[in-house]
Amino acid sequence: PVVALFYNENGLDTFDIYLLQAIYSFSVAFFELPSGYLGDIIGRRRSLVIGSFLGAIGFVVQSSSSTLPGFACAQIILGLGGSFISGSDSALLFDSLAAMKRQHYYLGYEGRITALGHLGETIAAIGGGLIAAWLGYRSVYVCQTMVAAIAIPSSLLLLEPPRKKLAARPSLAQIFEISRHSLFEDARLSSTILISSVAGLATLCMAWTCQIYFITVGFNEVQITPLW
Repeated sequence: PVVALFYNENGLDTFDIYLLQAIYSFSVAFFELPSGYLGDIIGRRRSLVIGSFLGAIGFVVQSSSSTLPGFACAQIILGLGGSFISGSDSALLFDSLAAMKRQHYYLGYEGRITALGHLGETIAAIGGGLIAAWLGYRSVYVCQTMVAAIAIPSSLLLLEPPRKKLAARPSLAQIFEISRHSLFEDARLSSTILISSVAGLATLCMAWTCQIYFITVGFNEVQITPLW
């Protein structure tokens, strides 16, 4: 809940804050294809390990930076790390359940993960607000670095389940063919992707606009935390 306050404390204005989020979003989108390709080649577990290391490094850079270029570098690293994790976690879950002949439980487990994620985000917001009030904004990111580092041993302890070997390595032409089918040929799938994209964009824009609004009206971390 204090991210905009933290940036503001380090001399960043509204444009800089939006720019950093644009850099992060672009990084995730740009690296999504090559990281997904590598996930198919090197395995889901290795992809998650790489993403976990990058996530921890990204927050180290974030927590030690005080200028726009430093924060931008952190966002690029975090975006790259996020792209390695994105999709590989769900694929590993599905492959693990399929190996146990329990793939019909997949949606239920994904639902639990999403629910626990929102619950964790709520608890983290309260914790972050308390840490910011007691120890300062930068302390929140130091703590976040330690939390992110937990993903490293967690990913190393994962087991890669057996899965069908690919008949051929994915190619750029195959990626374009899948994209064309998903976006233009399969009406139900393309409409689902469109609705999800619009909803995700709207909520993300609203979240960051709220952060800027909180600063504009002069709210501090004690006031922002319960609202967030």
